[in-house]
Amino acid sequence: MNIWILNHVALKPSETGITRHYDIAHQLVKRGHRLRIFASSFLAYKFVWRNKARKNYSENVNGVEFEWVWTLPYKGNGVKRILNMASYFFMALYRGMRMKEKPDAIVGSSVHLFACLAAYFLSKWKRATYIVEIRDLWPRTLIDLGQMSERHPAVLLFGTIEKFVCKRAERIIVTLPGAANYIKSLGVDERIIHVIPNGIQMDRIFEKEKETSLAAAIGKIKEKHGKVAMYVGSHGMANSLETIVKSAKWTDPEEVAYVLIGEGPEKPNLKTLASEFQNVYFFDGIPKQEVMPTLNLADVLMVSMLDTPLYKYGISLNKLNDYLLIGKPILFAGEVYNNIVERAGAGITVPPEDEKAFAEGLKKLLSLSAQEQLEIAASSFRYVKKHHDIERLAEEFLAICTLEDQQYVPKRMENGAVQ
Repeated sequence: MNIWILNHVALKPSETGITRHYDIAHQLVKRGHRLRIFASSFLAYKFVWRNKARKNYSENVNGVEFEWVWTLPYKGNGVKRILNMASYFFMALYRGMRMKEKPDAIVGSSVHLFACLAAYFLSKWKRATYIVEIRDLWPRTLIDLGQMSERHPAVLLFGTIEKFVCKRAERIIVTLPGAANYIKSLGVDERIIHVIPNGIQMDRIFEKEKETSLAAAIGKIKEKHGKVAMYVGSHGMANSLETIVKSAKWTDPEEVAYVLIGEGPEKPNLKTLASEFQNVYFFDGIPKQEVMPTLNLADVLMVSMLDTPLYKYGISLNKLNDYLLIGKPILFAGEVYNNIVERAGAGITVPPEDEKAFAEGLKKLLSLSAQEQLEIAASSFRYVKKHHDIERLAEEFLAICTLEDQQYVPKRMENGAVQ
């Protein structure tokens, strides 16, 4: 089968960030299918070009075909960001229409909905099955996070596109287990909605013994502070890292240090906030191959969510899959539809945006016995293997792309994954 995936921000396995579509595509390529991913040649999370000398080019990455398309460069969160998204729509459409190849299915994947819109027109041009994948509920996210009002022009624009693409999709994939209810509210038949959460390659567990560039630095931090509580991921508003940093006022610097690794627009503000504490450290983002060995250096792993109604639709965080696989105790601050940490028996949950409660939860996890830590590691592994193994999720993705019987309704497990 030949499948095209349109994802503006798709990444190669060597890059820092979410590699969902490469991971799925790589599994399917090994089974003899052909996968082509259309993504921007401008790296949005770094605001740089992948290749300064080339803006429109093709690249084969372990059998997965990437079509890197030019998009308008930008910085920040202003009008140019919207224009960057719009430029992806036109360039992906142009590149796809020029190709003589005929795909069997075309998947348009959000975050932004111009990718889904381009996939719709390409599916008509190529006479291919049209599939929409919703990984983030735009414009709902923009509203619930307080970034824009219900009447903001961008919200109205994305809301119009959202209804257009969802009502025309032959199948819809969502990563959030509660998102089906939201999609249904747009007038979509729930029988075409399928849940495929983010996954992970289980054999990455063997990477924990590899070298990491942060080994020496974290070793020195442990010598100074004793134990390390670690966060690896984006530093954006939605990550609520302010809660983590502020909780340092309630902990003893001689007992624990906070290590935050990654990039994002909130990082400068967080560094300023952390300047009053002796035990908060920041590091740049690391390549994917260094994530497991770096996580393995931690005593506790941290996740913090905002206190927002947005999470009534659930979460599907890649970092949680990494955390569960490595098996370290997890401190989770959040109130969500699907509390993965709780269901996996992987640690402690505390209320969101409560730095004192966060500090108390951290102290409890740091005092766990060796036996309790082993039990958490075993329980976490069982959960991630059952619900987030990328090999099984790739099979589900393929089944949806080839599905002919539209009366099929996928059975959903407790966390929203398809059985």
